[in-house]
This record gives sequence, structure tokens and C-alpha cells, in this order.
Amino acid sequence: MDFRKIEWIFFLVFIGLNIFLFSIYWNNQHEQSLVTNSNQREDILQRLENDDIRVTDEVTDEHKEGYYLSAEQDTFDSLLNGDSNSTIVGAWDISDKVLSSSPTGDTDFDLKKATSSFKHLMKDKEFILDGEEYTYLPDISKKDDDLGKIVGVQTYEGIPFIDETSRVTLDIVKNDDQERVSKYTQTHLKEIEPLREKMTLYSEKEILNTLYINNNIPSKSTITNVYLGYFRTLEVREKNVYVPVWFVKIKTSEKTTQIEKVNALNNQVITNNLVPKVENP
Repeated sequence: MDFRKIEWIFFLVFIGLNIFLFSIYWNNQHEQSLVTNSNQREDILQRLENDDIRVTDEVTDEHKEGYYLSAEQDTFDSLLNGDSNSTIVGAWDISDKVLSSSPTGDTDFDLKKATSSFKHLMKDKEFILDGEEYTYLPDISKKDDDLGKIVGVQTYEGIPFIDETSRVTLDIVKNDDQERVSKYTQTHLKEIEPLREKMTLYSEKEILNTLYINNNIPSKSTITNVYLGYFRTLEVREKNVYVPVWFVKIKTSEKTTQIEKVNALNNQVITNNLVPKVENP
């Protein structure tokens, strides 16, 4: 038997088998690369468009920064105790850390110039307490021809608190073509401080992608607004914990409005509005 010939046969078979296996591996890797590159090229905005989902504002991939924050909700003790530096004119009441007031005097308001009208009233120390801390927030305010609910909120390093614990809501009425504040409610936060170092937040595009793949954006709907704010997620005795949250306002094809929330720190959809309470941490 010619053993040398047999060795050559085995060698050629070995080489052929390796070439065959390498070709299979290369083809698989090439196909996987094509799929990956295709997914990378398919931007979330294109996906939304494919499902007849409109976006009215520009959506960016900018990564902002934010904190875990703690704060204590004000009980307005200074007003209750008759502090001379904390007096407002008109009838008022405090219930469950919410100040309600029916102001008297000059409470004119121009809904067409809501920003300047709001700033003017917030400077009036007889109208409201700590008004200079609040900024007009059109994203959650409502206006029409006859009345409006104008909302102002506290902010921390430029990011507003979009939460019921830090808010001024002005009720605007119209009488004889004159718009004025009929009443308002106020909540206030004090001792606001970060719990951790500043952290990088997920972008608008990234959180829209999360909502999309979780089927939170109905087809043929319109994303009318995307905005960022601090939202309370935990109550520890007298302290509240807040995290940056992306709010996405969606108008469905049935003309209803839904607001989706995504934690901007971990890109997780917030589905429960209940705030856990910890009495003895």
C-alpha cells in the first residue's frame, strides 16, 4: 500500500474541509454584519414613519445630565404662624401641604403673553409665597379663549420638577374681555439637594426607541411633545426622592391624549404612578 499517497489524500481532504468550514463561518458573519448594519441604519424616526407615527417637534440624540435629588415638601408653616415676611392678601387655606388662595387686588393676566404675565405675578409677595422660584411651563399649561390653567414649577439646574409636589396652578377666567386669576393652588419644595454625582441621561431618540419596541406608541398617532423633568419616585419619611424623567405626549388616531414616562437614568418605562413610602429606612 502506498502510504505516502494516502497521506496526501488525507491532507487534501483536511485542507478542503477547513476551506469549507471557513466559507460557512464567513458567510454567517457577513450575513450577521448586514443585519447589524441594517438595524443601525434604520433610525427610530424612520421606524415611526413606517408605522404612520408623526413627530411634530425635532427629536435629538443629545445626552443631557441630571441627578437623583431629595427634597422636603413645604407645609407653609411660616404662613400658618403669621410670619410677617410670609403674608398673602386674600382668602387662603392649607390642606395636605397644598396652599389654596383666592387673591384680591390686581390679578390681571394676559393669556397671549403668558410668560411675562406669570413673571409679573410671581414677583408680587402679597400674591404668592416664594413666587420667584417658579418658572412658567407651557408644556403642561392649558389655554383657550375663555379660561386657562397656567402652570409654573420649580427647577433644579435648568430642569423643571414635573410633579404635583412642586407646582403653582393659576385658574384664569375671563369677564368682560378682561382676563384675571380667580384662584390658585401651590405646592413648594425646600432643601433640594443631589443624592449622587451628576449622571448622563438617555437621549430623546433612545427613549422613543424604548417606547416603540415596548408598543407604547400606537400606530397612526402623533407625538406632539417630548420634555424632561424631575419626577417623584420614592418617599422616605419626610423626604422625597426625584429622578429625571422623559415625558412623551401622544395624540392617538382616536383623538385621545396619552402621556408616557421613561426614566432618563436607566431608560425604563414607568408604568406605575404610585409612590412607594418608606417609614423606617
